[in-house]
Amino acid sequence: MAGDIAVEGGLVWSGPHEHHQHGLVYIRAGVVVHAGPAGEGIVPPGTPRLDATGCTVLPGLIDAHVHLTTNSDHHNVLPSDTFRGQVSKPGKLLHGQRNAHRALAAGFTTLRVMGHRGVGEIELRDFIDAGLVVGPRLLVAPWWITMTNGHGDLFYPPYTLREQWDTADGVEECRKLVRLQAKEGADFIKVMASGGMSKGEQPHWPNYSVAELAAIVETAHDLDLRVAAHALSTEGIRRSLAAGVDSIEHGSYLEEDTAAEMAERGTFLVPTMSFNDWCQREGTGRGLSAQGVADLREAHDRTLESFALAREAGVKVVMGTDSSGTLCPFGAHARELELYVKHGMSADEALATATTTAASLLDRPDLGALRAGAVGDVVIVDGNVLSDVSRLGQQSNIRHVVRAGRDLSAYLRATSEILDLHSEVATHPARP
Repeated sequence: MAGDIAVEGGLVWSGPHEHHQHGLVYIRAGVVVHAGPAGEGIVPPGTPRLDATGCTVLPGLIDAHVHLTTNSDHHNVLPSDTFRGQVSKPGKLLHGQRNAHRALAAGFTTLRVMGHRGVGEIELRDFIDAGLVVGPRLLVAPWWITMTNGHGDLFYPPYTLREQWDTADGVEECRKLVRLQAKEGADFIKVMASGGMSKGEQPHWPNYSVAELAAIVETAHDLDLRVAAHALSTEGIRRSLAAGVDSIEHGSYLEEDTAAEMAERGTFLVPTMSFNDWCQREGTGRGLSAQGVADLREAHDRTLESFALAREAGVKVVMGTDSSGTLCPFGAHARELELYVKHGMSADEALATATTTAASLLDRPDLGALRAGAVGDVVIVDGNVLSDVSRLGQQSNIRHVVRAGRDLSAYLRATSEILDLHSEVATHPARP
């Protein structure tokens, strides 16, 4: 349900290079009416008010790459393949709801979800939209599109029962699977365009031909759906670009020429740097073997190189964490922004990746900004985030989370205490 609220004082960050000291944000019926300098007569008498003095006032943040229905129990670490293969679908959805609350309490009011088939994320999205459940806004790909022996096929344990359309081979099967996902309520389409790090595959393997990828993109675009391509390998990236995908997810083995082509085409890059960062620092305590950590090291190092190439070429970077259970915990999303700043971005640039640029990828100009007509999502953070972006990563600094004009902070604090949503491991990542 939408609400009315005013946020007074503080540093209002309306978007890149739009900062207002001692500003004012007024939201009416869940929509921003004013965001800028304070003034008399803007806020009607009787409107609930929040004092943001000494704080940074941000738009609701966006994480554009999460795996929602993954392990939320940080006291019971499970290898990811064990969780995928042995936890029931209803169990996964309940874990997903806990993860969603963690993200919301951390200031991330919108999540782009790389979905699990038949788990119920579409239904959860619709319940949240209807005001029946409190949570971040979800944009969901109901399932991936993957070829036989592709990354998605090999991602699940071999004993897991395969269902029809878990894989699609050839142009016509690919087209049909896009249509089936659209019928199911997809907000976007995810395709596996390269190998990954699952058992029996290599990240440098391309998945799908250009013709198959182009059929997926054409069919999705006909239905007003954008296409996200999981693409680590250079060849997987090349084929994805030739097919016209909208975003490259991960992009670990980006080269100068592919970075230049991405910039020219306007293709977004979602680097997901924090996943590999968590795995390298703490992987053996999070369900990975020592060999698994070693296997990810090259992809980690190449992701940093690719990030630099993308920035130099002018590629549009969107924040996505690859949050996934205990390997990359929900609630620690801001770690991705810290890494962007560590590797060359200003805080202003980094914040844009989780707001305005992310909203552009989602084709949702009403998100990710504080301006008249935008959705009234606001995060109030203690201190100056522009001088120290790491303030976002400490739960104690998140004073208020406003979703569509409703201050959810009291609810989130109570929920956190009851459900132990903010375990130490989720909210206080070790610093390098």
